[in-house]
Amino acid sequence: MAYLQLQIRYRYDAVASTLADEDLADWLIAELGEVGYDSFEQGEGYVKAFILADNYNEEATNELLANFPVSGFSYETQLEELPDINWNEEWEKNYFQPIVLGEGACLIRAPFHASRPDIPLEIIINPKMAFGTGNHETTSLVGQWLLGHDLSGLRVLDMGCGTGILGLIALKRGAKHLTAIDIDPWAYANVQENASLSGVLIDEMLCGDASLLEGKEPYDLILANITRNILLEDLPRYRQVMKVGGRIVLSGFYEEDIPLLEERGRELGLSLVSVATKNRWSLLELQRNA
Repeated sequence: MAYLQLQIRYRYDAVASTLADEDLADWLIAELGEVGYDSFEQGEGYVKAFILADNYNEEATNELLANFPVSGFSYETQLEELPDINWNEEWEKNYFQPIVLGEGACLIRAPFHASRPDIPLEIIINPKMAFGTGNHETTSLVGQWLLGHDLSGLRVLDMGCGTGILGLIALKRGAKHLTAIDIDPWAYANVQENASLSGVLIDEMLCGDASLLEGKEPYDLILANITRNILLEDLPRYRQVMKVGGRIVLSGFYEEDIPLLEERGRELGLSLVSVATKNRWSLLELQRNA
């Protein structure tokens, strides 16, 4: 698979915007994810974004950057095609390290990492270039939520599943059924590979968007770690496939987005159960009451 690297060097008015550089980079990364970029590297004043060459849309990228809503934002870009190298090996050497969630409750590792017999739950993933290795705050927030709740016998939906970590945790925690959906064809294959590595079986893996939920049997628990705009747009579809009394756990957005998502949920008859935050990223748990 041929990958492109887009390097964005930016400047902005930190006083007027009140954003720290790290927060601006996180925001920019979230927006780039909406137009197909699937992995990122960030540093002071720059973001490197990676995308499959076949998924690259120059017009969408330019429009995003030209209209990025931060005071004084200006930028320079450099696009280059990456060499055809072993990305697993690159991840192993430079990026992906084992992650422990829930105060020692769950280990997320790659096949090339050593096991930890002292940790009771283990998820093994082949990370490649995917979003969702557990490093990001949103994946960590939802993972922590799953580790703190009894999932025995639940029918679970994982929307925007990425590498599949969250759904795999749910299965390991006793869920009886998992439907995993992602719009990226690459994720479709990778999730099934990661399920096999982790010793669990995904009942239903689908490639597409929330329109695939039409006619599905109701779920006890829905996990949707995506982005604010997609959550706002697709929440009515999620609500339609929630059991009465069922929960939906949303993440992929900032603290300031909580009121907007909570209000949207309330319009659909979903009540607030809990909120969690980590470095400004947030989780919202809602329940369908009727």
